[in-house]
Amino acid sequence: MLLIIDEMGKLLEEAATGTGDAFFFQLLAEAASRSNGRLAVIGVLHQAFDDYAYRLARETRDDWLKIQGRFVDVPLNPAGEEQLGLLAAAIGAANAPEELPSASVVARAVHGDQPIASELERTLLGCWPLNPVVATLLGPLSRRRFGQNQRSLFGFLSSAEPNGFQDFLASTDAESGALYDTDWLWRYLRSNLEPSILASPDGHRWSLSLDAVERCEMKGSDDLQLRLARAVALIDMLRERSSLVASPDVLAAALGIDRHVVARELETLVHWSVIIHRRHLGGYSLYAGSDFDIEAALRDVQKETLSCDYARLRGTGVFSPVLAKRHYHETGAMRWFEVDISPLDLAEEKVERFQGDSGAVGLFLLLVNEAGESRDVVRRRMAALAERIGDQAIAVGVSSDSFMLRELSLELIALEKMLTGRPELRGDAVARREVASRAARTSAELEERLRSALASTIWQVPGLELHDQNVRVSGAAKLSILASALAARIFIDAPTLSNELVNRTRPSSNAAAAVRALMVSMVSSPSEPRLGFTAYPPERGLYESILARTGLHREDENGLHAFLRPNPEADRSRLLPTWLEADRVLEAGGTDGVTLDALYQAWARRPLGIKYGLLPLLALAYILSEQHRLSVYLDGTFCPLLGDLFVDRMLQDPDAVRIRRTRVTARHAAILTGIASVTSRLLGRAAVALPDPLTIGRELVAVVTDAPVWTRRTGTLSVAASRVRNVALAADDPNKFMLDDLPGLFDLEDGPEAPDRFVGLLSSGLEEIAAAYPQMLGTLIAGMLRSLEVQPDDPEDRLKVRAADVVGLTGNYRLDAFANRLRAYDGTLDAMEGLASLAANKPPRDWVDRDVDQARLELAALAEEFLRAEALAHVKNRQPRQIRMAIYVSDPDRPSVTTTEFAVDDLTRKRGRQLAAKLRAIIDDAGSGNIGLAAMAELASMLAPNSAATGPATKSAKVAS
Repeated sequence: MLLIIDEMGKLLEEAATGTGDAFFFQLLAEAASRSNGRLAVIGVLHQAFDDYAYRLARETRDDWLKIQGRFVDVPLNPAGEEQLGLLAAAIGAANAPEELPSASVVARAVHGDQPIASELERTLLGCWPLNPVVATLLGPLSRRRFGQNQRSLFGFLSSAEPNGFQDFLASTDAESGALYDTDWLWRYLRSNLEPSILASPDGHRWSLSLDAVERCEMKGSDDLQLRLARAVALIDMLRERSSLVASPDVLAAALGIDRHVVARELETLVHWSVIIHRRHLGGYSLYAGSDFDIEAALRDVQKETLSCDYARLRGTGVFSPVLAKRHYHETGAMRWFEVDISPLDLAEEKVERFQGDSGAVGLFLLLVNEAGESRDVVRRRMAALAERIGDQAIAVGVSSDSFMLRELSLELIALEKMLTGRPELRGDAVARREVASRAARTSAELEERLRSALASTIWQVPGLELHDQNVRVSGAAKLSILASALAARIFIDAPTLSNELVNRTRPSSNAAAAVRALMVSMVSSPSEPRLGFTAYPPERGLYESILARTGLHREDENGLHAFLRPNPEADRSRLLPTWLEADRVLEAGGTDGVTLDALYQAWARRPLGIKYGLLPLLALAYILSEQHRLSVYLDGTFCPLLGDLFVDRMLQDPDAVRIRRTRVTARHAAILTGIASVTSRLLGRAAVALPDPLTIGRELVAVVTDAPVWTRRTGTLSVAASRVRNVALAADDPNKFMLDDLPGLFDLEDGPEAPDRFVGLLSSGLEEIAAAYPQMLGTLIAGMLRSLEVQPDDPEDRLKVRAADVVGLTGNYRLDAFANRLRAYDGTLDAMEGLASLAANKPPRDWVDRDVDQARLELAALAEEFLRAEALAHVKNRQPRQIRMAIYVSDPDRPSVTTTEFAVDDLTRKRGRQLAAKLRAIIDDAGSGNIGLAAMAELASMLAPNSAATGPATKSAKVAS
């Protein structure tokens, strides 16, 4: 059996990237060697077997060499003349010149005076317009590690790369006689193949060439000298396989310049130490300015590097966040996942530290089996990690290329340390270039392997059941697809709102201004179509996409525009879960309610994940759609109406706004109806047809707040009235006041009669509150009138006439003020307040219970002073309306004489005579005048509450007037 493996290099490249296994070829070779000739294996490669492993670590390359030893290498390398013949045949120049001096020079330089030189000359003529030197160098150049023999030759001829052969043909006139010389070839290699050359075994020579050309430039060389330096560099680098030496003749042929000019310029380059003359070669070579052994230095530094630097890996730029693109197009919310790398033994710590502080909703964690743990150990570690992850949005995967990631990372660290820490590199530009190029190549290889690892890793999401977890798409798109699947699973109830202005974490300042303008229109014009927008400002666009398209602002059953809950049957934007979550949060908040900040946090969490830019708009829409069932508070104060100030505070500080759910039960409705009848009677208004907590609460509070200030302060009310008053004064929320605070005032058992009993107790308390102030004033004035000896049956103007006689009588201004107010007294509440405020020396708004007591005493004192002044009216020639009387009683049983002084007017004297007639009849019945007089003396002592001792006791009784 003959097994031919064409393009075997592709399989080796696959094995070199870590997805394949080169050990398969060892097994295949061993099977063939044991088959006794019954199995033969032929593999077709474009390079040597170990050349495909040049990117692998040193230990791995050694293993590949062992595998290569199982095969026999049969090189199919055409000779230089054969490759030149292929070039000539491929170019097929019909107008090539019949002779070319440079072709003869090159032929003699390769074969000397041998007959074969003429045949080579003809072949070189067929390669026109390639310079014969360039044509001779292309063959060896194609067989270097960065080339692929004939494939590279024909690729060079047909490629449109910069400074390539096609570029030369397109930019050069054929009649000019110009050839594709070494200068063109130098620029071609620098433009297109320099990274590959630096990564190959020729990298050191190429670095020397670059350094020589740069030193030549620094010497102030002209164009010819630079061209010579480049030509020497190319010829010297390929000298072994091309048989060309950089002699003056060959260099003159390479550049088409006179030999003498070339010789003169070469001496200058030698003087500058750019090149050196090799006598044994008969030509020139580059001046070797560096003998630095990069491999030996690399091994020394790697011995000091103990572990992989994962911070360096994160800095490669491979681990950029992954955007959930499909989820973004479906919901309008941009979400991304962090991508990180960690050794397997530190994975749990990495998971614990992940918080999503950067705004990421999840994490892709690539794990590196740095310690080379077995599959069983890795499986156990992954199981423990899955328990630690739980339901977090964290996808983990173990890289299948862990070994190479570790090796490349260590090599890159070592190279970077060499660049900064090896003193011998400071004066060796060639070595620095070589090390820097090696580091750049290693960094690029490391980044490529990291990208490949991210794309090829099988990701596991322990806590989430994904239907498309095993995404079959490869490459970078795999992570994006998996991120979208994860986001859709995490935020399963996310609303679909396609507006890039606000559906984001941080809206711009212009978007924020449009949001505010829209919210102001929402509270000021909720019943107008399109909120009153007629033009198309930015806020109109927000309205159409957020409120109109979603149906949050639409016509109700009466044909009027209003904010309504999402319609379950037409919820295209999937906003109903948002409203239901708000209902749940308010239900959990109970009677205390919740702040908007708490609501925002609930909406921002899974499974909604609403972006911050949308939260104020949706929150206000929710409040307006539920306004008949919600109480809204701003800075702890109930807000009956929402306006500009509310919008501004809501945007500035969501924690300042609190909302509370209101629920009116049948018991509450009965209580509200009863209270409505009481408040309407006390306020003199018509009863409300459909009582609600806000309306009835306002009326009940009005009963208390409309009462005088003293009523709101006094401690003389009954317990029930005081409770009602205090709760009403402290109320800042009519719903809480009516449905929670008032029903809790009285300890009533539940039952069908409870509402009526509650209304009765509340009614008595409210009536007491309404009547407390007039009753207090009436008590004060009644005591004053008794002190003024005003009888109920006195004529209406009697007190006014008496007051007029007293005004200006004594010179006492306070008594005059009292008398003037008595002149104007008409029994009204204002007249009472006037007399009481005079007595208390305070306006009624400042009264407290102590002021009322003081007023009572002061009114009595003023009344007594009024009576004394009234008896002295004759002093100022005023008609006396009263006469002064005094009764003196001397009794041996008393220590002193009892004296009673008083004044009486005509009406009182008349009434006294009538009473005296009745007493005389009684005395006459007693039969003795002395008995009557003794009775009068005892009666005088009994009726004299303010009696005072005026002298020594006597045994006589006197009555004087």
